[in-house]
This record gives sequence, C-alpha cells and structure tokens, in this order.
Amino acid sequence: MILVTGGTGLLGSHLLLELVRQHEHVVAVRRPTSDLEEVRRVFSWYSGEGDELFRRIDWVETDLLNEAEVEKVMIDISQVYHCAGIISFRKSDFREMYRFNVRGTTSVVNACLSAGVKKLLHVSSSSAIGHLPEGKAATEDLIWSQTQTSSGYAISKFRSEMEVWRGMEEGLNAVIVNPAIILGPGFWDRGSSVMFRRVDGGLRFATPGITGYVDVRDVVTAMVRLMQSEISGERFIVSEGDYAFREVFEMIARALGKPVKMKPVPQALLKLLSGLDAFAGLFTGKRLITAEQVRSAFSENRFSSQKLIGATGMEFTPLEETIGHVAAIYRAEHPRHR
Repeated sequence: MILVTGGTGLLGSHLLLELVRQHEHVVAVRRPTSDLEEVRRVFSWYSGEGDELFRRIDWVETDLLNEAEVEKVMIDISQVYHCAGIISFRKSDFREMYRFNVRGTTSVVNACLSAGVKKLLHVSSSSAIGHLPEGKAATEDLIWSQTQTSSGYAISKFRSEMEVWRGMEEGLNAVIVNPAIILGPGFWDRGSSVMFRRVDGGLRFATPGITGYVDVRDVVTAMVRLMQSEISGERFIVSEGDYAFREVFEMIARALGKPVKMKPVPQALLKLLSGLDAFAGLFTGKRLITAEQVRSAFSENRFSSQKLIGATGMEFTPLEETIGHVAAIYRAEHPRHR
C-alpha cells in the first residue's frame, strides 16, 4: 500500500489522482478540518470518473505530530509520499510552521524506519536549495546556509530535509524533490493559485524578481518516476524554467483575457507599503505584505533541473501551456469573469 500525507493540497490532490489511476491502494492522512471537496473537484477536472476514483482513497484522520498515530497508520505501508507542510511568510506563523514541518517530518521518518517502509519520497522546496550569484542556476549540490534574510519557510524546509537525511543515515531508503513554484488548478484562495485570482481582480503591477516555476502534473510525474526507480539518497530540483514575476503575471493576464501590460513597482515603494502593512497588522492581526515577500519580489533565483532530466528523462510542460490550462479551469469556475 501507498501512504500520502498532504493529500488535501494542490500537489497532494494531483498525486492522489495519478496513484488511484494506476489502481494503487492508497491511504491518505488528513486533519479533521480538511476540506475533501476541493480534492474531489480536482479529480472531476481530469476524469469523467472523478467520483469513482475519489472513492478509492482510504482517508485516515492522523495527527502527524503524534508519532504513535503515525506509526499506527504505517502498518502494511510500503511507500510513503510526504507532501504535508505549512507555507507562510509571516513571522507570526513561524513557530507553528516550523513545528509542523520539522516535527511532522521527524514523525514520518521515524515511523518509516519502525515499520520497515520500502521507500520514502519527501517533498521539500527550492527554498531549501542554496542560491548562486544572479544569472547562475543553482543545482542540488549547492549547500543552503541560513542568513539574516532567510525566510522562515526556507528554514523549516531545510530542517525538514535534515530529518530525512538523518533517516537515510539510519537505513531509510529515501529520495527528496525540491520543486520550484508549483502552478496548477484549484485552491484559488491560497498558495500560487492566488496569482490567478489577483490578476483577474485587476492586478496591474509586478516586480522584476526571477524564480523557477513548474506544472503540478510534472511534479507528480517526477515523484512517481523517482519512487518507482532504484534511486535513493539523492535530491532533485523540479523546475520547468526561470521567469520574472512580470512575465508570469502577463502570461496569466493573456490567458484570462485581461489587459497585458504590467507596470513596474519600485522596491522603495514596496518596502514602504510593507512597513505600513506591518503597522496596520498591529490592529488587524493580519499582514498582506511581509519583508520576506519584498526581498523575494526583487531577488533573482535560478534553478537547474538537469539532474532530474538525466535521471528520469523528464520532459516539462512549457509554462505558458501550464498557465493556459490553469486559466481555462479558473474561468470555468468563475463564469462571471469570462
């Protein structure tokens, strides 16, 4: 049997669909508050048998921070895809995010070792890959190091990876993937999908920062190929290519039939807005713009997927095609914006 954590998110839901399509017996852990309807909707976009495929999943409520519960759910499991994680760039969320991402991974690794799981695939992030000077693409061999400007999310993902490497030292057969920004349909109010909602809502400004992007379906393909291979003790960047935020927003605008030209945002202005937002957050308890996001918006981070291509023969979906696919589903779900 196969166990998937994080199955109620963008990547996890697409992974579950692929696994049940292959007629695999899949167990997916979930929180009691998880919304399974979003997963069901993802299934419906790709198959006329979405409900039938969805019913093949064995959902189990499990607290990943409770090692006893995790060990119990690992009984008779041969493969584990660990996709669960919290993503946030707010300082106020750091403690909870670090606790869940790192301790949750510790629980999964320890349970895999205790249960004799044949292989673990851990989903990390390109944030846990070190960065080279602008213009040069980072590879898996680059060592990440914490600095004063490191995001809390990057710290949590790097520390999570360390738990997986520790498990490998103790005999665990495991592989790690480091996806760039994952684009896919659904979950419009969180994660990368928010970009489509904001462009649709009238976003006309963009920053010059550069980073990597990849189709969620390609990440799933890479994960399944690595799981089914003999590869172990390695990590792989998963990125179709590097693009400026302006390029990506303009692609989204074209796909949504919106005005295309994005106006540049000066860094000084965005820093000012971040400061005002931080002040407002004292009263509202919420922040829309953080200092970490400002730094990212003006940073140039490039990534190479050559190692993955050489190991698995991966062929990536062009980003514009990915955006067109996501935009078509977005417009179908938001008919008033067609």
